[in-house]
Amino acid sequence: MSWPSVILLAPADQRSSLEALIRSFGLVPDPRLGDEILHWQGYSYRFDLSGDILEDFEPEDLVEIAARIGEPYGVYVSCQSMDAARAFLTQALPGFGGLVDTNHYDVIPAGEFLALLARHPQWDWRRVPSEELP
Repeated sequence: MSWPSVILLAPADQRSSLEALIRSFGLVPDPRLGDEILHWQGYSYRFDLSGDILEDFEPEDLVEIAARIGEPYGVYVSCQSMDAARAFLTQALPGFGGLVDTNHYDVIPAGEFLALLARHPQWDWRRVPSEELP
């Protein structure tokens, strides 16, 4: 199975603060692919901070996201494993006021996403939508 991924969605006017938060973990450019990589706490990650990930969204989905947070900016985060995803997201998301698109069912507020991870530490959002969690 491919690496788990999420898309962090923030209001466009908060782009610089989200980029700064993510870069604070020590990202390095990967000139081969044009994105950035991170090796952190024994895990590997890939990031696309260009905002181009929004081009993959359906127009009606972008309208819904904009209604929730205003004009969006998106960061694509690909993680080596679900454990890697949980490790990074639980460190990076506290205080983040945007949305998390799980790439598989849910676009939920970051705080709600963290609460779900706290209640269901083994949650695999690729297989189980949040509304199916007990």
